[in-house]
Amino acid sequence: MKQLQLLFSIILVLTTITSSGQRFNGGIFAGGDVSQVDGDTYQGYHKAGVLAGGMVSLRVSPESSFQMEIGYIQKGSRMDSNDYQTYQMKLHYMEIPVLYQYTFAKRMSWETGPAVDILVGSQELSNGFEIPEDHAVKFRPVTLSGIIGISGYLTHHLKANIRVNYSLLSIRDGLGNGYRRVLLEKGQYNNIISFSLYWDFKENENF
Repeated sequence: MKQLQLLFSIILVLTTITSSGQRFNGGIFAGGDVSQVDGDTYQGYHKAGVLAGGMVSLRVSPESSFQMEIGYIQKGSRMDSNDYQTYQMKLHYMEIPVLYQYTFAKRMSWETGPAVDILVGSQELSNGFEIPEDHAVKFRPVTLSGIIGISGYLTHHLKANIRVNYSLLSIRDGLGNGYRRVLLEKGQYNNIISFSLYWDFKENENF
């Protein structure tokens, strides 16, 4: 509840910033994602989640802008085997991306940049039972992700977005053989594909 109150407060601030200058824009977004955790030995985007938040952007040229967001996003992994063995990793983050966006064909843009992930909750379930904390490796409270995405306007205010979101730092150390090496670090890594709708407070003049 405190995280949601903080999120709504930040969206209010973003709305105020949007009205303060011609080059600023703000908005809200919501959507869903599918995820897996590389390094946990379970393959496939079987974990579904939701995301929502607010954003503010600063246009620095007709084609280029920078966008900062803050939002809530669900990540993790899921496995359901044929022999009735199940596993779920549920991760809840406040995510703060800072993205560079380049506009092309007037209504389309691609984006890339880092995101800080702040863990606000986690749960692991094996065969429907929660794994005790003293039997599991703790998750990092703060980690870092990289984002690549593309957006397209559907109306003057509404645009659709698809992103790939991958951990740059591990979410926790690897467990036995269950790990992957990324850069110079071994561990487990969030691997996300997300789909969102954004509502800009200012209309897109190029639509």
